[in-house]
Amino acid sequence: MQVLVKLYATLREFAPPDTPLGQAFEVELNGETLRDLIQQLGISAKEAYIVIVNGIAVSDLDRRLQPRDAVVMFPPVGGGGVVKRFVAAALAVLGFSMFS
Repeated sequence: MQVLVKLYATLREFAPPDTPLGQAFEVELNGETLRDLIQQLGISAKEAYIVIVNGIAVSDLDRRLQPRDAVVMFPPVGGGGVVKRFVAAALAVLGFSMFS
């Protein structure tokens, strides 16, 4: 099944080389779950710190994906809880929810 993926910050190194900054790319997913997608991209579960599916942050890497789901991933952000709250607020402005 095909899913759309956007990778930010240091995770961009796992995107295809010709992917423009901020652009989603298609992945033909060989499995069914977020964990399968993360492994297929060569990303460790610890590196995919914030994962958003169709605009909602999820923490269950065993969540099953559906064809054409949009998955956004961010790496860990330094600075502890204050920075994480800032990132959550910034994502909310972009239309993403940090709560599933």
